[in-house]
Amino acid sequence: MIIKKPPATDDAFIESNVVKRFSPLARQVLAASGPIISSAAAGMTNGFSAILLPQLQQPGSKLSISEDQASWIASMAPLPMAVGCILGGLLMERCGRKSAHLLLNISFAVGWCVLSMAGSYPQILAGRFITGLSCGLVGPPASVYIAETSDPRYRGILLAGVTFAVSSGILLAHLFGTFFRWQTAALLCSLFMIVAYLLMLVSPESPAWLLARGARSEAETSFRWLRGFDPASRQEFDAMVARMEKDEGNDKSAETQTESSSVNRAKSPYRRREFLMPLATLLVFFATMQFSGVNIVAFYSIALMKTTIGSDSLNEYLAMLIVDLVRVVTSLVACILLRSVGRRPLAMASGVGTTVSLIGLSIFLYFQTSIPLYRNYSWLSLVFLISYIVFVGIGLFPLPWCMTGEIFPVATRGLGSGLTSSFNFVCFFAVIKTGPTLFGTVGINGTFLVYGIISLLGTLLLYVILPETKNRTLQEIEEQFRRGRRKVKDAETPAVAGVSATPSSAGIATIS
Repeated sequence: MIIKKPPATDDAFIESNVVKRFSPLARQVLAASGPIISSAAAGMTNGFSAILLPQLQQPGSKLSISEDQASWIASMAPLPMAVGCILGGLLMERCGRKSAHLLLNISFAVGWCVLSMAGSYPQILAGRFITGLSCGLVGPPASVYIAETSDPRYRGILLAGVTFAVSSGILLAHLFGTFFRWQTAALLCSLFMIVAYLLMLVSPESPAWLLARGARSEAETSFRWLRGFDPASRQEFDAMVARMEKDEGNDKSAETQTESSSVNRAKSPYRRREFLMPLATLLVFFATMQFSGVNIVAFYSIALMKTTIGSDSLNEYLAMLIVDLVRVVTSLVACILLRSVGRRPLAMASGVGTTVSLIGLSIFLYFQTSIPLYRNYSWLSLVFLISYIVFVGIGLFPLPWCMTGEIFPVATRGLGSGLTSSFNFVCFFAVIKTGPTLFGTVGINGTFLVYGIISLLGTLLLYVILPETKNRTLQEIEEQFRRGRRKVKDAETPAVAGVSATPSSAGIATIS
């Protein structure tokens, strides 16, 4: 008896023998694991100076440093982050999302190894510079790759895994530094990059990037590996192809209609509404997040807890780990909320809660430091400080990173995510640089009042411009920005009123 082998293109054969071994969700989680672990290394980079500098400044340290050298070690990692974001965006557009991750994992591993073997001040600076640059490199590719390889139903929770990994990375770096020397801690951090590299090796390239490069067969193979063969996935891939063909047709027709340079510039993808509106939205979002003081509170958490508790005997390492643990738990809660709650409601709740917490913290710090009678109520300041960490962690901190990978069109996703991520680190530097000046000018309570007002204004602006992207495909999000929120609502009104639409017409409406 001769059994003929079914053709490789037989969907039923592929589904029964390969796809059904692991669910599409399991394969999407596998693909997202590499970028998430790389993001954890970015958190380790941010938290490493907190355990490196105290050990270097101990009396028995083999390598002694001055206060000026300590400030350079702390700032050497943030210095190249903005440049790294631009390079990361360009790299993933030129080489692909997967190749960009493989390269940045190697760069991260080299930086950690240089730190673990550093025996002099210049070598420490070199290691911090390489890890800081790699931290910037991982920003755009991580969000974009996860967004392009995940189902709309799971995209929110997988993207929130990036910020959860950053918070966990900070906690891990502090734990390593609590129990080990800084050289051993750096070596342990490098091991994570080996795991991330191996996970990326077995993961596919982004289907959207392959399709944009004209490799339709490879794009379909990658898409089927990630998403399976259910009707919704088939329709989404067909919509991606149709959208790409329509964009190519529009570009060709524009070139044949006129050779005028002004018209050609108007048709540039970087001058279109679907690029400019997401760019403006994320710039506002990142500015609101940074200028609400998220990193100031992280940097001065120990001093703030001493002020709010009113005790000088607080163990610094214990206080640092408590704040880290609250941040990690909050990031985990954000992952759950992004699975069930829309982006707009979560952003508004986070913005309002952050504003109330900052203003409340400012008021109670003022009474606590100015009126001796209110020092017995210092626990209220601590409550507002913890509530601030919680509220900013569930929305304002993770959401802009999540939306970086999902709201830009595929043609401009690399540069758009690179520009917005770079802007975030510029704001990060500005906030850290101006923080001590504000503390000295208007006091701690006045500083948090300023941050609370900025949080309020940013939340109001986000209420006007922030779209809802939950459970929408990347093509639907692009179409939403192209038409505008009001036009999209008007287009959806007939369907709500009871006008019937066939599945095929719905698919055409998505890509029209």
